Amino acid sequence: MSEQNQLSFKKVIGASVKDMRNSLGQVQYKLDTLMAEQTDAKELSELSDAQYEMVRMQNVINQLHGLYLLESDTLTVQMQETYVLELVEDSLAGLETLLKHKQIEVELNADDVSWYVDPHLIANVLQIILLNAIRYTENKISLVLNQSEEGLLISVIDNGKGYPQSVLDSFQSLVAGESVANVSSQNTSWLYCEKVALLHKNNALQGHTRLSNDSDTGGGRIDLLLP
Repeated sequence: MSEQNQLSFKKVIGASVKDMRNSLGQVQYKLDTLMAEQTDAKELSELSDAQYEMVRMQNVINQLHGLYLLESDTLTVQMQETYVLELVEDSLAGLETLLKHKQIEVELNADDVSWYVDPHLIANVLQIILLNAIRYTENKISLVLNQSEEGLLISVIDNGKGYPQSVLDSFQSLVAGESVANVSSQNTSWLYCEKVALLHKNNALQGHTRLSNDSDTGGGRIDLLLP
């Protein structure tokens, strides 16, 4: 693709993504309004499921756009000192209605630390990870921030049934840059998170993600390390 065509395609992608975001935002607003007015438990449950799918679709659009920018080497990365706890709390606030209606408890164990990250990209990753936990949890999500010599570790742990070995193997193949037989939106999400993590570097250290089953809860666990 010529440079001129690439620039034109970038503009088309950018405009299309903006239009889709605006349209989904309108639907999201309508869903929020309906949920606020609804009192029937069954109707609320169905609206909650629709809201989850809506937020997930917004994420898929953001991921595809982000992956396109990464592949074309046109993604703008803006590292700045960021209060990570505030970033986490903002991400949770954006999912507050969904968490409430799905009756999911969130346990936050974190100090108010500042770190050099791209807050916009990390906010996208946090939303992806939290949505994944919402999908698989039984009724509780734990979010933990720990500092170490390697960097800042953000862990999101659910108390669901955990990931089967095939899913864990698929994740390992993705982050290793190997081909995956069945590509899904979940694969796309993990690939985006890993690529964003890799953009965060500190001398010889580089960010990464890790998927596993938590030894305490038995549920799924996603770790995001930022050096």
